[in-house]
This record gives sequence, C-alpha cells and structure tokens, in this order.
Amino acid sequence: MQKLIYLCSDALDEIKMAQTTVTDARNFANYSYLALLILGALMALAGLWYIVSFISLLGYWGFAFFGGLIFWGVVLLALGGFGAFTALTVWKPKIVDAIDQGRYAEAYQVASNPVQLIIGLICGGVIPAILLYLTQQKLAEIARPPPPPPA
Repeated sequence: MQKLIYLCSDALDEIKMAQTTVTDARNFANYSYLALLILGALMALAGLWYIVSFISLLGYWGFAFFGGLIFWGVVLLALGGFGAFTALTVWKPKIVDAIDQGRYAEAYQVASNPVQLIIGLICGGVIPAILLYLTQQKLAEIARPPPPPPA
C-alpha cells in the first residue's frame, strides 16, 4: 500500500511538472512570436523612414550626402518585413498554435530548426532568438520519451 501511494504521488508530481513546463513553453513561444513581430515591424518602419528621408532630402543636398539612407532603408525594410512575415506565417501557426493544440513534437521540430533561430536573430535581434531558444528547451523536456514503467 505504501508503494502504491508513493507511485501515485510521483505520478501527480510528474503531471504538475509537465503542466508547468507546457505553460512555460507556451509563454516563451508567445513572447518570441510577439517580439519578432513587433521588432520586425519597427525595423521595417525605420527602413521606410530612411527611404522617405532620402527621397525628401535628395533635391536639397544631393545623392552624395544621403546615399547611405537609401541603402540602409532598403536593408531595414527587407529584414524587418521578412521578420514580421516569418512571425506571422511560421512562428504563429507552426509553434504557438501547435503548442496550444498539444502538438508538442511538431512545435519542437520547427523551433529546433537552426534557420528559425538565425531568422529570429537577424530579423528581430537577440530577444526573439533567446526566447525561441528557451521555447525549444522547454519543448525538448515535453517531447522526450516517457520513462520506462517501474519493475
């Protein structure tokens, strides 16, 4: 009887730990998605501002002084737009929604892809990349195979 109570308490502890791990993974995934979306949109807006500044100052000073504005404007617009697009088309449906629906292995597969980490780092900065890495670590805890049954 004592052994049965011990096994039941271990099972309940395992369930509580799994629930907190799922909650942590869901929170990290939501935060990484929002960080990439917001920072990507801000980068795109900054790029748009650079391009508009270049166009408005072109007749005043000429291309020689403000040539860097158009270059960095296009770079920021492309990177920020790609980051926001990736957040909306990949991170939201394939990581955040997959965790919400209980498909942890699929979410782990996408989150552990190094390309997603590089996209988060380049198109959003350090914050989305770190949050995606933390999401991947929590999903690795959830998606691992269950321990063998006791003898």
